[in-house]
Amino acid sequence: MRISTKSFQLQWLSNFNSRQVELTEIQRQVSTGRRIATAADDPAGAAQATLLQQSLDRLANFERSADTARRRLAIEESVLDKVTNSLDRVRELTIQANNGKLDQGSREAIAAEAEEILAGIVGLSNTQDGEGRYIFAGNRVKTQPFSESGGNIVYNGDDGVRLERIGDQRTVAEGHPGSEVFGAIRDGNGTYSIKPGAANSGTAYYQNPTVTDPSAWVVDNYTITFTAPDAYEVTDGGGGVIAAGTFARGDTINFNGAAIVIEGDPAAGDTFAIDPSRYQSMFDTVQNFVDALRQGTELNSTLLDLDRALENVSNVRSAVGSRLSVIDEQGDTNEELTIQLRQTLSGIQDVDLASAISTLQQQLTSLEAAQKVFAQTSQLSLFRVL
Repeated sequence: MRISTKSFQLQWLSNFNSRQVELTEIQRQVSTGRRIATAADDPAGAAQATLLQQSLDRLANFERSADTARRRLAIEESVLDKVTNSLDRVRELTIQANNGKLDQGSREAIAAEAEEILAGIVGLSNTQDGEGRYIFAGNRVKTQPFSESGGNIVYNGDDGVRLERIGDQRTVAEGHPGSEVFGAIRDGNGTYSIKPGAANSGTAYYQNPTVTDPSAWVVDNYTITFTAPDAYEVTDGGGGVIAAGTFARGDTINFNGAAIVIEGDPAAGDTFAIDPSRYQSMFDTVQNFVDALRQGTELNSTLLDLDRALENVSNVRSAVGSRLSVIDEQGDTNEELTIQLRQTLSGIQDVDLASAISTLQQQLTSLEAAQKVFAQTSQLSLFRVL
């Protein structure tokens, strides 16, 4: 069979081009570290890689959301710690002013300090994060949540809670609205509050108001009236007498599951009003303390209100801590899943570099040898043989 030189050259060029294409592909794999460059390289693998990458992108979005929630909750926790310290200081001042031995000048000095603390708490309530968003504004993050109006501190935010998705099936609230932190605080002992009558002329005052039997408590407006220095009666909102008895200093007056210790010496006609607890902001609590100092009125109600405010802040701080724990827990889960997905994705689209480099060297050697053979063969002719 006769094979022409032209036919031989064409066959060699075709073979050479095929090897060159293979070499180029191996070089690409070595340089990029990727086995799949386009879907044509491996349609099934490319489709699976796309799904895996989408899952990784979703986990990355969860992590960014978690970082946002973690940052805002950390700021909130720091603010609540400062608020707690401020309220503790007001409580110390209340106990100091409640000993009955301070002159009006000393009470005024305490009132001035309490006003400074109040201004500090208002400032803390308007804390912003690093992006200019208010921490305690609810969903109205661009609106300053608290401002003064007519001598009162008013709330300008809403009661909403911003949620961040940190997992496929998990969201976390990134904070608390200011209405919940600073405003939704029941006065008194949380069930009822007590106020001495403005016209009281005796020295009686109350201590340790509690609810000993919640099932017996009936929400109503009650009045304790001392019909004599050693006798009392309790009436309900309709004026009906529900309890009565004799009295001595330090006795506990009980009615409808409530128990109130009365110290001091009441005068005939002295009264104490017992009303259902209502919501009162911590700003009002501190301001009421300031007003009581300057007016010379009793301070026991301030102590009760401060205890409720401190309890509320403590509850919110506990919620913040729980949410931070949830974020950390979900973050660990997301990190483990990310590692697994990356390993799977790498197995599909990444090239075995050691094998690819070995193949590349073999291809280069083979191609160089083919070029030398072709060069030598192309120079052969019958005249050279003769």
